[in-house]
Amino acid sequence: MFHEIPKLDKKGLREFGLLTGIFIALLFGLILPLLWGHALPLIPWIIAIVLGSLGLLIPQSLAPIYQGWMRVAQVLAWVNSRIILGLIFFIIVTPMGLFMKLIKRDPLNRKFEFRLETYRISSQIKNKVSMEKPY
Repeated sequence: MFHEIPKLDKKGLREFGLLTGIFIALLFGLILPLLWGHALPLIPWIIAIVLGSLGLLIPQSLAPIYQGWMRVAQVLAWVNSRIILGLIFFIIVTPMGLFMKLIKRDPLNRKFEFRLETYRISSQIKNKVSMEKPY
């Protein structure tokens, strides 16, 4: 169901620590509190400083945090894809099928006809000109 999480080298873990720290600081420490009219919290900034410091000084220490983060991301991606695909089916495919049934359109031509020997439809032979300019 889930793919194996790749191991990152020092550079990758450093980038993970710095980017995650910046993201947490900006989103949870600055943007959301300003949008909601709250005072700027201290905890996101502390988390950002810790992640950034670990990323710069000892990036290998971020490996367990990265693995946990990736596991959470895999679960969220699995759930999210099911929700999105389900919504697409019920919002687009189901009404389209109901509409086609309402107007009695059958693109597969599934009517059973006793007098037919075969249901095969022969292809049409195309001339050279149609292959020179296909579009």
